[in-house]
Amino acid sequence: MKILLLIILYLISGPVDCTDVIGYSGGSVIIISDIQWYKHNSKYICKVNEKDCTDIIRADTKRSKVQDGRFKLYSNTENLFLVLIRKLKPQDAGTYRFGVGDQSNSTVTLKVHNNTSSGVPKIMKAYLGQNITITCNYPVEYEKNTKYVLKVDDDTNIERILDTNTKFQNSRFSISDDRSAKVLTVNISDVRETDEVFYLFGVWNGGGSVRYYSYFRDMWLHVTDPSTNIHPTTTATYLMTSAAPIETPSAVCFSSSVIIISVCVCGTLLLIGGFALIMIYKLRHKRTQDNTPSFNSKVNKQLPPDYNNDSDSVYENIRISAI
Repeated sequence: MKILLLIILYLISGPVDCTDVIGYSGGSVIIISDIQWYKHNSKYICKVNEKDCTDIIRADTKRSKVQDGRFKLYSNTENLFLVLIRKLKPQDAGTYRFGVGDQSNSTVTLKVHNNTSSGVPKIMKAYLGQNITITCNYPVEYEKNTKYVLKVDDDTNIERILDTNTKFQNSRFSISDDRSAKVLTVNISDVRETDEVFYLFGVWNGGGSVRYYSYFRDMWLHVTDPSTNIHPTTTATYLMTSAAPIETPSAVCFSSSVIIISVCVCGTLLLIGGFALIMIYKLRHKRTQDNTPSFNSKVNKQLPPDYNNDSDSVYENIRISAI
């Protein structure tokens, strides 16, 4: 009887599938279901609580996408129902139900992990025409997973540009995966204005009726024109070496002229000072020679008359006094 009741409830509510989805704080998830996106049916996503399921999005629309804040419902090229949740927060963890109308729905349990490789979306600066390298660490459990890079333009247009499975190189973009270091590297050459978008770095989790991408890193690339900056520098999260300021030829010439003039002035002052010292020395020496005879004659006049005439007697007096 209980089994029959469960079957009846299943048929009434439609097929329901429940699976775990792993996301990271600051990152994003894209959930892909087997539900067909019918234009004439309402689309919804709600969060299950103890009593009911609180609507996040519920809309009757013929469009291929509907969005409310960080949540977006849309269809892919195969007309499947997809859910995008951006900039995950710990409070986003829980059970969600989404679907089309009242017939088809899926249930997933979202787990939001805190990881040092993720966090709030980072902003990276680059200049037009520059070649940049973006690197980010990924969780160890994704070592063997295929890595994907997604481009999101204002949360509206979603485009996959790179993956490590096919070694896909997209014109100016290239990707590499260092599994031993758990580091994903993306190179962008000749940066352009159209590159100013959100970049999502993540992995694919297949299997089951609900499959998903888990993006452990969101990053916004801010592109500027170097001509608008007096001293352009390159700074970024997970990036590159800062470019040293370039000294202009005029600045080099100016600094050299200042040095030469300073040396010349100092040399001239030294020569003038040396010449002045020589002149002072000569004047003093001349005065000394002019004053010497009068000084000797004055001294001779003051000495006893027998000082110069009787040197032997003077020496004898000194010798006796010493004894």
